Amino acid sequence: KGVVVQHDSLTLYLAWARSAYPAVAGRALVHSPVSFDLTVTGLFAPLTTGGCAQLVELDESARITEQPTFVKATPSHLPVLLTLPPECSPTQQLVLGGESLMGEVLEQWRARHPGATVVNEYGPTETTVGCTEYRIEPGDPVPSGVVTIGRPVWNTQMYVLDAALRPAPIGVAGELYIAGDLVTRGYLNRPGLTSTKFVANPYGPPGSRFYRSGDIARWN
Repeated sequence: KGVVVQHDSLTLYLAWARSAYPAVAGRALVHSPVSFDLTVTGLFAPLTTGGCAQLVELDESARITEQPTFVKATPSHLPVLLTLPPECSPTQQLVLGGESLMGEVLEQWRARHPGATVVNEYGPTETTVGCTEYRIEPGDPVPSGVVTIGRPVWNTQMYVLDAALRPAPIGVAGELYIAGDLVTRGYLNRPGLTSTKFVANPYGPPGSRFYRSGDIARWN
């Protein structure tokens, strides 16, 4: 299904990314297809802030002329980065998203690159690219198990709601709903599906919507 993302939502995300990821002003590795929303950060954030984007295949054929300052990848890429030369990993910031991040796997990469900041970024394509972040600075302990998705980014509100759209108490699981300026228009030529996933937001201004992610979350 195709997600219709407005230009202003993309602009807002990139404004946040340039502030949250100053390493994009250096050199970023771009290793995924441009149709993958993960690539938005690694490609457009450097190009709109004076950085350099180097297009590579993230495998043994990679020819890295200069070690990157920034890499965005999925947690599944961590074992790949561990098998590749250290020059394929970033010196400053590694951003991971797209699936659950396990602390035990991350710790192996951190042991080899202790000076880099790691950010767990969560965000469905339906909310542009990324809408929450959890940051692990150099020297911070890596939690075991699934790493939290953290807190909302700029212009974003997160709700953990029960089946009646009531806020779930602290520590109680519920469905994650996402509101704010990063919520997209919906699915291209899929009005029925759009109406079931992009619903009226009773906690926002009149006419506002939020996206029901289908993910289960809880406030800690």
